[in-house]
Amino acid sequence: MTGGEPTRSTLVHGAGPVVLGLDVGGSSVKHLLAPAHISLDAPPTPLARGRHATPKDAPVDGLAAIANSLRGDADLERVVLSIPGLVDEAAGVVVRSTNIPTLDGRPLGAQLSDELGIPVDVINDGHAAAVAEASWGAGAGVDDVFVLALGTGIAGAHVAHGQVVPGAHGSAGELGHITIEPDGSICSCGRRGCLETIIGAPALRRAWAAVGGKGGPEGLLAASSSGDAVATAIVERASSALAEAILTLCALVDPGCIVIGGGLAQAPHQLVTLAARYVGERASFHRVPPIVPATLGEWAGANGAVLTALRRQRALV
Repeated sequence: MTGGEPTRSTLVHGAGPVVLGLDVGGSSVKHLLAPAHISLDAPPTPLARGRHATPKDAPVDGLAAIANSLRGDADLERVVLSIPGLVDEAAGVVVRSTNIPTLDGRPLGAQLSDELGIPVDVINDGHAAAVAEASWGAGAGVDDVFVLALGTGIAGAHVAHGQVVPGAHGSAGELGHITIEPDGSICSCGRRGCLETIIGAPALRRAWAAVGGKGGPEGLLAASSSGDAVATAIVERASSALAEAILTLCALVDPGCIVIGGGLAQAPHQLVTLAARYVGERASFHRVPPIVPATLGEWAGANGAVLTALRRQRALV
């Protein structure tokens, strides 16, 4: 499910019972349509896979139209939406979505369920991606996985026995806001020196631009790969900060595997491999688990939505 650019899919005919995962982003909605009665041991071969423009102005009507355009005469049993932002997953309510403000406060699950006449669940996109990576991706076969995404922010989720451990208030896993440099830069959260202020994409962009670098984080990583000493120093500082956060994670959570994905962790995986080396060098009492790059790429959220739909339809969760 990871290779190539998907084309926009149309009606599916004669597929029998199916489930649909919709990974709703700020600009596009990725969809995966899969048979409902398959093994959960491996990701299914999709009946349809593709993307649509995000319907921001009329999200319920737009998402219903996408689902109806895909179901054809198949028996669509369940839809799961992966949404960026704060989600009350039990109630199916989008509490707040910075990228899609028309969803704020909306009982999206119930509204879309009324439109489609089938169960619809709403989950956080980070949780969806984490469940997919832990179950079908780089963490497959490990019961206790921490999935970390490096991007504009640093998001994380602890997955135990295939389920996200959300914490008492649903905000567990915020590794990006562990303090690394107490006297460092102000973070978006209001505190100083959080991990995000060192290894988040905006932080890397600023650090690289400050020394005359071009091309943002991608240019920085390319320059470091080419042996540029200044770029390498910035990457080493970022990886060192990530290593410190991972050591804290190992002390507190003791995961069996750490999977690192997101835009900044793509091949050639400099940040991941260097951070893993630092963790190994600095560990004392810590039980250091495998630290590996994610494998599902940008389709992790859609895969997680499909997996959640399959599990819930079978009353496994």
